[in-house]
Amino acid sequence: MTNNINFLTGIKDPYLKPDQPFLTEDRRLKVIHLIQSYPMHCPLCGQLMRRNGFHKKSVMIRILPIAGKPAVLKIKKQQYLCPPSASCPKRITRVAQVQGVNFACRIANNFKYHIIQELSDNESMRTIAGHHNVSVNTVERQLAGLEATFKPNRHWLPATIAFDDFASGKFAQSKMSMILMNPQNHRTIDIIQSRNSRFMRSYFLSHYSRKARWSVKVVVVDLFEPYRPLIHDLFPKAMIVADHFHVVVQAYRALQSARLKVMKEYGSNTHEYRALKHYWKLLMTKARQLDYLHYYSRRNFRHAWLSNQEVVERLLNFSSELRAAYEYYQDLITAIDQRSQALLNQIIKQRDLPFTMRRVKRTLAKHRQEIIASFYTRLTNGPIEGTNNKIKVIKRTAYGYRNFFHFRIRILLSLKNSNLMSHELSKKRTRPIAKVA
Repeated sequence: MTNNINFLTGIKDPYLKPDQPFLTEDRRLKVIHLIQSYPMHCPLCGQLMRRNGFHKKSVMIRILPIAGKPAVLKIKKQQYLCPPSASCPKRITRVAQVQGVNFACRIANNFKYHIIQELSDNESMRTIAGHHNVSVNTVERQLAGLEATFKPNRHWLPATIAFDDFASGKFAQSKMSMILMNPQNHRTIDIIQSRNSRFMRSYFLSHYSRKARWSVKVVVVDLFEPYRPLIHDLFPKAMIVADHFHVVVQAYRALQSARLKVMKEYGSNTHEYRALKHYWKLLMTKARQLDYLHYYSRRNFRHAWLSNQEVVERLLNFSSELRAAYEYYQDLITAIDQRSQALLNQIIKQRDLPFTMRRVKRTLAKHRQEIIASFYTRLTNGPIEGTNNKIKVIKRTAYGYRNFFHFRIRILLSLKNSNLMSHELSKKRTRPIAKVA
């Protein structure tokens, strides 16, 4: 019968026995009646305590639903007494405790674990509360109880780290927070509340030791200038690597500006304006990926049969400035794809550029060494960008967050390969702290 109780309730306590009646049920709830009694020894003298009847009030324990219906355990708990004696001068009383249920708690541990498991999915807390027939506050308490689990290891950081910002909420300055990740194994290290330089300095100094910070050899980051002095200060032995995506985005936006400028010069009612507006994606495509074999009737060119390559050539004929910006953009993409230091140097030294590309040239010259370093390390912020998309979905499902700590835990729970979670699990399984790279 004990095995049946364990199977039915999910609580593995060998001392739970059925009471009469065993099961009662109404329209909204199933109630399992049990008795809890076992030999208990006095915590002071160690002698076997006397059984002193059952507690007057049965304890109600919430368990997982049975056949889709909410269920509780109604347990009669045995009372124990150790009378005063020579070996135990003090009167001791105790009440039986149920295995699998925390002291003074009315929710079974496996019920809590089930809530936590659903918290790792992309569902709102109100939806999870509805699945388990509990209040939203109960779900929030389970979430808040995980905060201690996700604490960074103060004495360790991987040799390679990457961080990037993402839109979080009003609880952060400029509404932007940071994600810290190991770009080699794509494991998240932590979520930082604000990208403000002062806040980040305080975070790294308080959460990581000097030895951990000095062990960092490579930092992958975008081109945001305030990060540079912060990285040199916090990670003095680290080499900065510029992210490829943010390098190309500089030229991408400049080419878009050049296109819009030419459109405005021609006017909104012209053929050139409509063509540049309709075929803008072809201008942003890599030149070697343009289709030159298949021909289609192009409405914007009087239904002439043209390939994608020929359409781009006609668009560039509208403006010499647009052509120069397009060629500079394509040269930069080629240099990044081929990891060509010589071509990058040639781009930086190039003169007579359109106004929109001069700023790009200055940015490339300023971060030249960081871009070259990316050619050799082959590290990018690509894993972080993918994680940022998942964070947006989490935030949209909850219609935004007002509490950063809840937001942080939901993100770390959703990332199955989180460094923090792996570290915590390995710490529980073995005595020494397992450092996960």
